[in-house]
Amino acid sequence: MLVFMLKAEKISFHICKITRQVIHTAIAYENITGRKLGITGEIGEVLVCKELGLKLLSNPIAAGFDAVNDNGKKFQIKTRRGKTDSPGARIGSFSKHKFDEAILAILDNNYNIVELYKATYRKLEPILKRHKKRNPTLHQFKRVASVIKFRRKK
Repeated sequence: MLVFMLKAEKISFHICKITRQVIHTAIAYENITGRKLGITGEIGEVLVCKELGLKLLSNPIAAGFDAVNDNGKKFQIKTRRGKTDSPGARIGSFSKHKFDEAILAILDNNYNIVELYKATYRKLEPILKRHKKRNPTLHQFKRVASVIKFRRKK
């Protein structure tokens, strides 16, 4: 099976430590310059894998998915950070490769997971086909997804 031939890593203490350092640096950079470093997707993948006990693929581009579980189930992970209440807010483009489930992580401005959703490929596929760039709105994704985690905003 292709999944087990790909290199995938459990999120270790060392990866978590480096990720926290990157987050700290990104926030400091944003506070100083007003510009974002564009790391939300990568950080989100690490956070989701840690939260759900998934293994992060070393080269997700070749496979068309970002993570696997111990049973070989394939996950594509999408992340949004900050304000997500705009009705037209979109998710990044999904690859054309098949996957088992998509995970959507909503992060606050400090890169903490505040919402997690999952949707099967079967439920998501009709929505993806309606978008040339395969980038549905958050609302469309949430409509076919189930909630994994939801933290009320204070």
